[in-house]
Amino acid sequence: MQASPIKDTVTMLLPHQDPRVPLQRRHRHLHTPRSHRQFAILTVLTGAGIMMLLYVLLSLAPCLVSGVCYKGYESDYSFNANAARNPSWMRHLPDDLNITSLSIPGTHDTMTYSIKKFHLQCQNWNLTTQLNAGLRYVDIRARVKDDHLHIFHASEPTGYSYQDVLLALFAFLDANPSETIIMRLKREGGPIGHRNKRSFQDAFNYARLHDPVTQPGAAKHLFLYNGSAMPIPTLGQLRSKVFILQNWKDTSPHGKNEVYGLEWEGPQMILEDRFIIPSPSHLEYKWEAIHEALEKANADPLDNKHLYLAHLSASIGVLPIEAAAGTKNETYPRGMNDKTGAWLEKNLKGGVRTGIVIFDFPGRRGIEAVIDWNRHFTGSLGK
Repeated sequence: MQASPIKDTVTMLLPHQDPRVPLQRRHRHLHTPRSHRQFAILTVLTGAGIMMLLYVLLSLAPCLVSGVCYKGYESDYSFNANAARNPSWMRHLPDDLNITSLSIPGTHDTMTYSIKKFHLQCQNWNLTTQLNAGLRYVDIRARVKDDHLHIFHASEPTGYSYQDVLLALFAFLDANPSETIIMRLKREGGPIGHRNKRSFQDAFNYARLHDPVTQPGAAKHLFLYNGSAMPIPTLGQLRSKVFILQNWKDTSPHGKNEVYGLEWEGPQMILEDRFIIPSPSHLEYKWEAIHEALEKANADPLDNKHLYLAHLSASIGVLPIEAAAGTKNETYPRGMNDKTGAWLEKNLKGGVRTGIVIFDFPGRRGIEAVIDWNRHFTGSLGK
């Protein structure tokens, strides 16, 4: 006996379906133009989401592979200074060694690690971390505000004072008396506000002689250098000391322009600082200047006549992070840290020096590539 159409319809129902509604009507309801539009919109949105996820993953791929990454920039020689552990690498070096014969890693605009503006930030680790990593040159830029020195990059405050800097340096040297720190102290601009009575030099001397917070450490750790008539000190003379590179002149009405350190850009200094780079595509000109400076430091005799400094930093037409680590695109994918670090590793040899190599955003490999150039003085530089 042939089944009725109604019974066939009932046997095809799912548990949630109403047996009183014919199957044909239900099917017609499922295929309305509105449901087609909804399905198409859902498909487009899903596809767009997948494409966006793939784009993000691909843009982060170098960071995921290497792990040496900061704000989307990837570099083998940058960013992870916190991974370096070299708090007392100078302890193996002889006391009679001239500091002009050393290879010393350092940082440019040392205190800018808390600045949020991309064109002004040059570091990503605090001062104590930098020192423990092995960096022994610091670049401190100050202005007078409320009669005290505060740290700036151009007109941008870093949020730190000169007192903060000195306390960190003194604490490090107390813990690591074998080390020396070379500090460039620069007058970064005029005083802030109209109530200041002290000049830059007066504020410097207040911190050194009268501030109850910093005076004890300054008396113990600041090394005062009397100028070019005095030989550049040896490492033994500078252990547990801060050696000043003086980048200011007293502009007060009765200023004496007293000497406290080696004169910046003076006759005892050979300096590379080509920092104005029109665009990332011109970074090769910066590398040429660095390479020339390193070759000169290598070639000149170890006669204690000059202190050599090479800045890896650049700005104006490029971001500091681009100069250090390279661009995110293919315009200039290898920055100055990578090119310099690779050169240092490839050309490592005894009997010569690099001088002071000054980084933005240094990494462990870059720092230790500089330190390794001192091994020929002792044969070993333990951590």
